[in-house]
Formats: sequence, C-alpha cells, structure tokens
Amino acid sequence: MNAREGPTTTPVDAMGRAVQIVSDARATSLRPLFGLAGTPLNQPTFGALLHRGAKVDPIGLATVLSLGYAVAGRTVLAGVSCNEVDVSGFAATRVANAAQIEELVTEAVRNALGSQRPMVLLSGGRDSRLILLVMRKLAIRPSAVLTLAQRGAQSDAAVAARFAAAVGEPIERVAPLSFDGSRELDRHAMQSFQSLEHEWFMAISQMVRARGHNLYGGLNGGPNGGGVTDGIGAGVLSTGSLLHPEAMLLWKDRRIEDLFDWTAAHGSGVSAGFLAAARAEGVSLAEREAVLNEFASVMRSLESTPNPLGMYSLLHWTRRGIGASAYGQLPHELVRTPLFDEHLCRALAAMDGKEALAADWRETMLRRLDDTGIPFSKAESGVLPRWMRYPVRSVRSRLGWIAFVRGLPPALKRLATVADATVGQRRSFDRAAVGLLASLDRSTGFLSEPHLRR
Repeated sequence: MNAREGPTTTPVDAMGRAVQIVSDARATSLRPLFGLAGTPLNQPTFGALLHRGAKVDPIGLATVLSLGYAVAGRTVLAGVSCNEVDVSGFAATRVANAAQIEELVTEAVRNALGSQRPMVLLSGGRDSRLILLVMRKLAIRPSAVLTLAQRGAQSDAAVAARFAAAVGEPIERVAPLSFDGSRELDRHAMQSFQSLEHEWFMAISQMVRARGHNLYGGLNGGPNGGGVTDGIGAGVLSTGSLLHPEAMLLWKDRRIEDLFDWTAAHGSGVSAGFLAAARAEGVSLAEREAVLNEFASVMRSLESTPNPLGMYSLLHWTRRGIGASAYGQLPHELVRTPLFDEHLCRALAAMDGKEALAADWRETMLRRLDDTGIPFSKAESGVLPRWMRYPVRSVRSRLGWIAFVRGLPPALKRLATVADATVGQRRSFDRAAVGLLASLDRSTGFLSEPHLRR
C-alpha cells in the first residue's frame, strides 16, 4: 500500500490532528508506533496512512475482533505495521528486591511527570493508587483527581473517593458518556483500530481537552498542562489477561489452542455468532486457523522469557489494546503511563511467572507506601440491573445506538442485529465491533468490495 500521492504536507491523523514524528523510537519503544512496511515505524497513530481504497489485512482484522486487540506487528491495514519489542534479553538479569522496585517505580513516576501536575485518573484498584502515592512521596500534587461515576459502596468510584479523602485530595466524578454514533466512529479512527476496549476513556479525554491541557502549559506546575495519568503497564506482569492459574496450566502443557480459546473467552473480543455472521457477510476476515497461528507464533516468541504469560499481557493485550486506545484518544504526550516505564518493566519481567502470580509486586509496594487502610474495590454493587441504575444514560445510549444503526450500510445493519441479540458483556464488544467496521469503512471504503452481501 502506498501513502497518498501529492505535495508533502504535515501528516495528520484521522481526526485532522498533526501527527508527531517520534525522533527517538528507542525512548518510547514500549509505546505502539506505526509506519508503512519497510519504513521507520515512528508515528503514534496511522491516521495519516488511511485513504479510500486502502486494503484491509484479513488476519489483522480477524485478530482484533477475536481477541479484542491486535497482536504481533500487524494492524487492520495491509502494509501498515506496528513496532515490536525485541523480547530477547528484555528481562533484567536478576530479580529486583522490594527496595529496588520502589526506587524504580519512584524514578518511573518522576520521569513520566517531570515538573508537571497531571490529572490523576484514580480507580479503586492498585495501579492508579500506587501512582498517586508515589506522587505524594515526590511532593507532586495532581491538578485534579478524577474517577468514573459509579454507584455502590464497594464500586471503584466509592473506594477511590475514600482513598482520595484519606490522602487529602478532592475528587471529581466523571460521568461516562452516552453512546453517540459520530463519536464512536471517531474513537476507532483515533485508536488506529487497535482495540475494542477503552471506550470509557472518551469521557476522560474530553475533560482533559476541556480543561485546556496542552504539552507546555504545565511545565512550571501551572493548571493547564500535564495531561492525565493512566495506570496501564507493569501491573499485568503480576496479574493480567493470561496470568491466571487456569491459563498457566494450559501453557505448562503447551495446549496452545485451548489457551487461545481461554484468552478469547476472557478477553474483549466479539461473540462466536458475530464472527460467523461477519464472515457470512463477506467481511475480509481470516479464518480461525490463521488467527490461532498468529497467537501461537506470539507465544513461541515469548517462550524463553521468565514470565511468558505476563509478557503477553504486557506487550500485546496492554500495549496493543488498552495502550493504543488511550494514546490515540489524546496527543501522545498527554497520556502519562509511568508504569509502562521500560526500566521498571524490564526489572519486573525477570520474575518467574509462578512467583509473579503468587506475590503481586504492587501489593509489596503498597505495603511500603499506603498507610490509609482503605480496601480495594470489588464490584459495582446493587441488585438492580445496570440500565435501571442509570436509566437516563441507558435511554440516551439506546436512542443513540438506534440512530447510528439507521445510517449504516446493509451489511452492518444486519451485524448490528446480531450484536443486539448477544447476551451479557459480549454484547458491548459486538456493538463496538460494528462501530470499528463502520469507522474503517468510512476511512477506506472496504465494505464496497463486490464480494460483500448487499
């Protein structure tokens, strides 16, 4: 695939934003960077490479739908690649002790934030709490502490509010956004079609923009800079998509196909019915065997590392899924991910998988830094279904979805019907897949190919 012909201009992404060319790819090697095959992979999104007639990579698209995120170096576009992390020698040569890990985490936060005061995205979990505690240790005050609005005494929002109060920080609850079709199309383009996850981050990215955050306004601790922190990163080296006793047993026995099925079942991919329907519609999707082979190749590449399942979670689920989602929705520098620090990740990757699962390094750090006694969140409580707990947002989302589907081409309308019939959490991923396919079609026109059903 060739880039657009014509005069040389500053590249822009799918939202018309200038694309930053990263001059030192090594400094950001854990972040996904894109480029045409055979060229430096140095663009934080590949929006500048989208054009009408661009060809879809059937394996890349089938992988995103099957698992919920891309793996290896593929993208959904043929000829567009993502940089891969060389895992040979990635892990440190020795396991760090608790004091050394604390020093690494502290330096990671210091390096990620500098003298800026970011908004801190605080959940009821371990990663975001650890970041805020290290900021307190470094005497860095956040410009704001944000949490997504939820109900229930043990929900993320409730626990985050109690913890923020305990460390003397006010907290703002950010209401999740109702479904909006145009925003859904924009989201997938911003995310470079890497993931079905992180839709909730749109509410956060809108607030960061609304507050006037920019790359330079907060260098001296001012209110208009610093972006927002995200806790993604090294936490998955102790617990993540594959670091689970069931998955570890499958890996031990090298039951790769079963491990693939387990990963798909516990991930953010679409339902089997949606995949079958999409293939029946003629969408350019590789068969299951090709996606399985892609997964098996990734796992073989990690076999020599001390913690293969944790490394998969770090380099594929987190890096290509959640990471690409967050980095795409805001300019690259405005998403601060200190736990994605390469030195920290290399040190923690030296830990054996069984040891990492048995002794979560974050728990060790929190015992050293957290004196609040606030427990972590469990689940959003309540006997009422979600739509009854949030009736206004649910109605708005439903009306937004209906309006969105009404404007889709026939093939996607039929897939939307399949998504609506799906039950449980998988329904949200099926609907996200409809949005991703519609967004990809808006950019490339791939659904106008003659083999598709009309």
